[in-house]
Amino acid sequence: MLPLDLFDNDSLTDLEIRITKYVNKNLECIIRVLLDYLEDNNGFTSEDFLPYNNLKIDNNTWIEMVYDLYDIVRSDVIRDYIKPKYEFLLYAILQWWDDCNDNPDDLLEYKLDSGLLDKIQETYSSEEGDNYVLNAITKFEEYYYILFADHDFLPSNLERLIIIYLRNPERFKMLFPDIDLKEYRDLMPQDLRKQFEELSYSSSEPRKKGLSETILLKDLLYCSIKLQANHKYKDSLEDEMNDYMRDLLDAMGYDVRDQTRQGSSNTGKQAGEVDILVRNGNFPYSIIEALKLSSIDKAYIAEHIDKIYKYDTLGHRCNFIISYVNIGNFLKFWESYLLFIKNYNYPHKLVNYSAPQNNQYPELKWAITELKRNDTVNKLYHIVIHIPS
Repeated sequence: MLPLDLFDNDSLTDLEIRITKYVNKNLECIIRVLLDYLEDNNGFTSEDFLPYNNLKIDNNTWIEMVYDLYDIVRSDVIRDYIKPKYEFLLYAILQWWDDCNDNPDDLLEYKLDSGLLDKIQETYSSEEGDNYVLNAITKFEEYYYILFADHDFLPSNLERLIIIYLRNPERFKMLFPDIDLKEYRDLMPQDLRKQFEELSYSSSEPRKKGLSETILLKDLLYCSIKLQANHKYKDSLEDEMNDYMRDLLDAMGYDVRDQTRQGSSNTGKQAGEVDILVRNGNFPYSIIEALKLSSIDKAYIAEHIDKIYKYDTLGHRCNFIISYVNIGNFLKFWESYLLFIKNYNYPHKLVNYSAPQNNQYPELKWAITELKRNDTVNKLYHIVIHIPS
């Protein structure tokens, strides 16, 4: 569920949880109607509910994000945070829903049951009879405020923030200490995004020294162990897990780029999106692709393997594919995974395969496939993390 900007979400009462569930139930209904439109094959696309979308996020990605958002609001877990691009999407969906309905009474499908209504009136009514909580959750126009801590993700607000940063990064940090503009990359206009990245990376602290294949593998295994042990990520989206891994690498001194446009997409028509690109100085060093699995989905695994080699136009010494696996029988999954990657038809000749036993854990496994590319051997490391529910 999404938190409400009405309560202290670190210590919610039973009543506040019930109120949060009620609001999310209405959101679930709204998003479900949108998904019905998208699934009807009637030509309805993201452009029909994103009227001011000038971003480089393609239609399929927006639709996947709608499904992600639907899963979030249906979850019993109240999220501490969602990425700004999901806030932008939710805000646009609310606008679309508002435009679709002529009758204000139809905007919120679910009405408060009498028991919850009485409890809210008893708990939050002022001496003058006003009840700010009741007004906020029963008036659709208030959803634009109670579902967001701020509106920094809106185009005009974000553009203003970026320009302030570009003019004086230090002043920006003083004025907005809690805003990390890196979280807004996907929402930035392309021209400002390019300027932002050039300035932020050129002014960043010195990067990790002595980068090597062995060190990167060791550090990725360390990040994987930290992720596996962090209960917060047991039910998280793939993007959130990627962000955690990226942030750990960044804190360790790596020059990491998130969702960098590089190489070609699966269709070959435009540049694709790399989950994480590790750079060494001014040169790309390694690509890290990640995916979330609950079974041996051969087509999905193959898609990510092939994406790595479409992105890697130079031929990096090493690349990595990390699988976040939520499954009961992890050992059986690992055995099936090994068989799949050993026999997979890679874009380059497989010359060696190994799964070192001395570094294997019961809940964390890794293997190496070595491919020969123009007389040079490049390695693809497969790291598989068990993340049980």
